[in-house]
Amino acid sequence: MEPEAELTAQEAAVYDRQMRLWGVEAQRRLQNSHVLISGLTQLGSELAKNLVLSGMNVTLHDHEIVTQAHVESQFLLRQEHIGHNRAQACLAAVCELNPLVKVAAEIKPLGELLCEYFDKFSVICVMSASRKLQLHLDAICREKSIAFYAGHSFGLTGIFFADLNKHTYRRNTPVGTTDNAPAEAPPAITIEFPSLEASQHVRWADLKSARKRGPGIPRPYVAYQLLLDYYDIHNKFPTTASASEFTSLATSKLVKQGLPADFFTAQELSTLASVAQADIVPVCAITAGILGQEVIKAISLKDEPLCNYFYFDGSAGTIRRIG
Repeated sequence: MEPEAELTAQEAAVYDRQMRLWGVEAQRRLQNSHVLISGLTQLGSELAKNLVLSGMNVTLHDHEIVTQAHVESQFLLRQEHIGHNRAQACLAAVCELNPLVKVAAEIKPLGELLCEYFDKFSVICVMSASRKLQLHLDAICREKSIAFYAGHSFGLTGIFFADLNKHTYRRNTPVGTTDNAPAEAPPAITIEFPSLEASQHVRWADLKSARKRGPGIPRPYVAYQLLLDYYDIHNKFPTTASASEFTSLATSKLVKQGLPADFFTAQELSTLASVAQADIVPVCAITAGILGQEVIKAISLKDEPLCNYFYFDGSAGTIRRIG
């Protein structure tokens, strides 16, 4: 990062409004950052749009081939992209969003990339990844002091995990102003995030708020963990065809985690299997908007970040952080 570098006239004009919000230094940090976005789902595409428009350099990663279903659910793709790699197919459209940033594509599976490959990134974001891959990447990120995010959307729910390891930030509000003295910079605040592995050891039954009128056990979080449990076994998310098997596995896991077997009804579990990879545009837009905001906080070192799970429940209009 080069905080002393001056912005060009073109950059100052393009980023004028957001610099008024978070300042010139924060904008320089964003422009000197490099973010890896893996998984060009609708959620990943919305995130790429948000980060590129803010001035970040981005590498798009995906090893999947574009299908008709992808074209119908993802705004960066068109019919002529069917049969091509999804990251490469999205590259031109993302570049057009902001010619001032550098955008690249990577098509090799993340698990096959050497650890040194990730050294160049400030932040790594993975979408709809297996728990195994998430744990692998989070461990690498913690070792290299890289911010890590893992997100997924399923039906009316959007969720993401954040791990900034040890993170120092300042609130974006001057303190101690008087008529004769300038405002003092807010004090630096350092917080430590739990790793993804540590979060997996928390029993689901223990997630209920200790407050009498506090929120109950977060159902979207539990639903997401059940989807990952299925992925652990079958190397893919459930579908309508596998709803019966998913329901049986989920019911057993709920009991093991200290929850009643009917925490979700059989119909709810069947529906969950059918929407395990269903991207609904408004849900993805809202979730990616919050996730993009968190990435900006992490890089700019401005304002308190969310820790460590966030979810949006579109069926109830509920937004909640867990952690």
